Amino acid sequence: KKAAPSAAAAASNNVKRSGSNTNSNAEVKRLQAELHEMTLTVEGVEKERDFYFGKLRNIEELCQDKEGDETHADFVALVLEILYQTEDGFGGPGDEVEGEEYEEDEQEEY
Repeated sequence: KKAAPSAAAAASNNVKRSGSNTNSNAEVKRLQAELHEMTLTVEGVEKERDFYFGKLRNIEELCQDKEGDETHADFVALVLEILYQTEDGFGGPGDEVEGEEYEEDEQEEY
């Protein structure tokens, strides 16, 4: 038969648990602050991405409007070639990237 823990042993266990909770709470607060910082960073990067995407989209539309104009045909062709260049893992207009389908209407606005 085991003896019941003494009052001193019970108090010692409570202190250990309390210290552990303090460490856990501090870790949770640190992780929450880190998450908040990362969220702000992501929001900033998304806003910047959308800003530059809008600029590139405007350039694309201007080039498409001038595509039939023989005066600027070479320049327009070069600009469109640059706009439509792709890298591994990225696609051009209408292309799908493995399992992803880009739809302009679904893009978030800021």
